[in-house]
Amino acid sequence: MTFPLLADYKAALSSAGTRFATLEVVPCRDVRRQPQFLAGNFAGVFRVTNANGVQLAIKCFIRDLPDLQRRYQAISRFVRTSPSPYFVDLNFHPNELFVTSTIAGSGDYPVVSMPWIIGRSLAEVVGDLCIQDERSALAELGRAWARLCLDLLNRGVAHGDLKHDNVMVTSDGNLKLIDYDSMYLPDLRALSCPLLGSINFQHPARHQNHFDAALDHFSMLVILLSLRALMFDPGLFKRCHNGENLILTRADFVDPQESKLFRRFAASGDLFVRDWATKLVEARRVGSLPIPGIRAAARAATRLGVKEEARGLRWMLYRLAGVTGPAPQGGARP
Repeated sequence: MTFPLLADYKAALSSAGTRFATLEVVPCRDVRRQPQFLAGNFAGVFRVTNANGVQLAIKCFIRDLPDLQRRYQAISRFVRTSPSPYFVDLNFHPNELFVTSTIAGSGDYPVVSMPWIIGRSLAEVVGDLCIQDERSALAELGRAWARLCLDLLNRGVAHGDLKHDNVMVTSDGNLKLIDYDSMYLPDLRALSCPLLGSINFQHPARHQNHFDAALDHFSMLVILLSLRALMFDPGLFKRCHNGENLILTRADFVDPQESKLFRRFAASGDLFVRDWATKLVEARRVGSLPIPGIRAAARAATRLGVKEEARGLRWMLYRLAGVTGPAPQGGARP
């Protein structure tokens, strides 16, 4: 199926009052009075408000995803019936938005609606914490990430594209996952994976026929290892972050023997940095997406910290936001 261009959707959102079949929304506009949106490879996400003034995200597809309706109806059902603190509620609306397009033809196109998450990406938060040398908050972020991983593992589901900008950190220190195009659910086991995820977080051998509950193992461990290593050396972020990763890249995974980071990890004084790096290298060597011991690694990571921990992630985010008044008590528990 051919979908409209992003410019076609922008034109449709500009006159949103007459374009939606069931939704009553008004686009949020930028300084040039254009609809606000974020562009991705397969969709544009527009920021809107509904009749009650609640901000929503409207996802409009610009490239075809096989079995789009089946996938998103299953995801919506999962989020609704198996509530997790890490997913946002969403609804799939077939034939919802009328778009005029010379590329795809004018007609009604599907959209996905969900709450607009107020927060910052994992990469943005990690970058700020590293600049501030806030090692206790980095430790708390690592524990929060480990709890998220265990939640997915215990449910037998996979996000499919875990990376630095598909994880949002809210102002109270909670983690939220966004972008569910590649999500694996048991109800979708008969399908293939439509996307292969970001190369800087995925096993180099991953292909479309890999579509099961082990889909996230490699990227879970990449982020666990990255956060743990940054806790000991926050300067790694400035030296290794390129905007499309945290600190590791596909080149490190393809040839770990030549990777400066993996050599550094192997010489680390921290047992967990050494062990998790070894697990990634071994997964690369055998070409296996499932990683033995991933659950044990995540459980261990929920208990790891640094000596003399301070006030944790929630307090640090509160301070970075520049909010006045008394700081919240205790650390975050996403």
